[in-house]
Amino acid sequence: MGGDNAPLSNIEGAFQYFKENENSSTEIIFVGNENDITPLLSKFSEFSSKISVLHAPDVVNMDESPAKIHRTKPDSSMVKSVELLKDGRVDAVISAGNTGALLSSSLFLVGTIPGIRRPALAPFIPTNNGGFILCDAGANVDCRYIHLVHFGIMASAYMEAFLGKKNPTVGLLNVGSEEKKGNELTRTTFPFMQEHVNNFVGNIEARYILDGKVDIVVCDGFIGNTVLKFIEGVISHMMTWLKESINDHPISRLSFPLMAPAFKDMKKLLDYEEYGGTPFLGINGIVIKAHGSSTSKSIKNSIISAQKICERELIKNIGERISAHLDLMDDFQNEQKS
Repeated sequence: MGGDNAPLSNIEGAFQYFKENENSSTEIIFVGNENDITPLLSKFSEFSSKISVLHAPDVVNMDESPAKIHRTKPDSSMVKSVELLKDGRVDAVISAGNTGALLSSSLFLVGTIPGIRRPALAPFIPTNNGGFILCDAGANVDCRYIHLVHFGIMASAYMEAFLGKKNPTVGLLNVGSEEKKGNELTRTTFPFMQEHVNNFVGNIEARYILDGKVDIVVCDGFIGNTVLKFIEGVISHMMTWLKESINDHPISRLSFPLMAPAFKDMKKLLDYEEYGGTPFLGINGIVIKAHGSSTSKSIKNSIISAQKICERELIKNIGERISAHLDLMDDFQNEQKS
């Protein structure tokens, strides 16, 4: 029931997935108010054997405090969905609803992978150089060095599962490329990234993150969310400015039909919906957060992503990688005590 276009976009996205993957053995449970959902299913009867509905009368609104949603709204579609994951009845949860509520419910009901202190959001940002993963993009406003190191380890595993790219390069977002640049957090984090994160290539400045210099950009959630929203805004405004500029010139207007295929390709390349939502890395189960304004296309691609990272055992892979660096956790805990 979450998202600006729910529940129709979520339902249509699921059936778009089935239409394009008719031989898939995937089954989908629509969790929400059955009085709203059932009437919308009539035109998708050919896939009725692959779907079911779990009634959840309550809805988590976007302006609600997320911390205690699992207690205040236990019959909400979001909480019921996460409970299915907790109980092992589903392999993944996808929601376009309240991000904080989804994260807090997942933390309380499912918990984190052993060794992980904080989960992170890791959206894939498409570029003409193949794109990169930004981690963290808003789950953690304040971080310590151990969190950033874990982000790098988890995002590397996710990149391999999501895109099949082995040994991706990892960069630490900073104001300069030199090791000693930045604030206390980045300066402290740098040597630990060198020691514990495979293929860490050093600091990267924001102006280079679209150049394909690294596959993964690591930062705290405050910076990451700011970068993400800025990129989204720039893309949206650039397309608008370009259209306005073309309309201001008669020759450009006449030649626009010839340029249309190029604009279409660019729009598709930069469209976040082509890649679906992003998982909460570190949660001990696959929980994917789709954009609040997701259309059916984003939901369909979120299902594809969930299936892919489930089949490639992302959770197990992250757990094994983190367990190989438990000395980092011991050092951090000893530092906290002292």
